[in-house]
Amino acid sequence: MPESEIARFRQEQSLREQASKQGLYGIAVVASHAAITARMEREAERFLQLIREGKHDEVIALMGRPAWGLEEGTCHTTTPL
Repeated sequence: MPESEIARFRQEQSLREQASKQGLYGIAVVASHAAITARMEREAERFLQLIREGKHDEVIALMGRPAWGLEEGTCHTTTPL
């Protein structure tokens, strides 16, 4: 039975590792107020720059997206761990 004990230990260790990764990079981190605010501020600055450059149609198109700002790589839930 020592083999099943080792297998159980390895499985528990793997689950703890997964839980710690979720704690560091999971939805809770992405959804924090500070992360959301920072993403919105970066995107707003990008919009203002485009407006200064006269690219109004591009700004309108970007603002029409359902989740603007997420494709810039800040969303950890879509990034493999």
